[in-house]
Amino acid sequence: MRTIRHLKRASQAGDTIVEVMVVLAILGLALSISYATANRSLLNTRQAQESSQATELVQSQIEALRTLTGAGDTPNIFQAGPYCLVPLSPPPATGPFYSLQPGGCSTPPIPYQITVTYVNNPPAQPDTFTVTAQWPDVTGQGNDTLTTIYRLHQTP
Repeated sequence: MRTIRHLKRASQAGDTIVEVMVVLAILGLALSISYATANRSLLNTRQAQESSQATELVQSQIEALRTLTGAGDTPNIFQAGPYCLVPLSPPPATGPFYSLQPGGCSTPPIPYQITVTYVNNPPAQPDTFTVTAQWPDVTGQGNDTLTTIYRLHQTP
């Protein structure tokens, strides 16, 4: 009788160290995968936000170009570049409302380097502006770039 009770207690003693180690290894693997996924998701979100900001900055430069080129009274203000269009402060009563800043410009909080270049090479590229935004990559390895081309006149 004693022997049977002793065997029951031995079999009900609990988990072995091997079982505990397997459970801890699986739990550690699951936590590592979760952390890596969350970290990558945060980097992708930040990269999308920075790209969206860069798009807004490039579009503001194109709007400034449209304002200056639409006035008709500023035909020879453009240079080959690079430069950046900076709003005048305080804004004048009549245009132009922007000034050319040679060498491009930088905008905080992320140091976007904005440059506008002008090419007038008819008939292939008549009155063509290239607006570029460049900023440090979210991983810290290199730069991201966004380039938009704006043509003042339609090419046939």
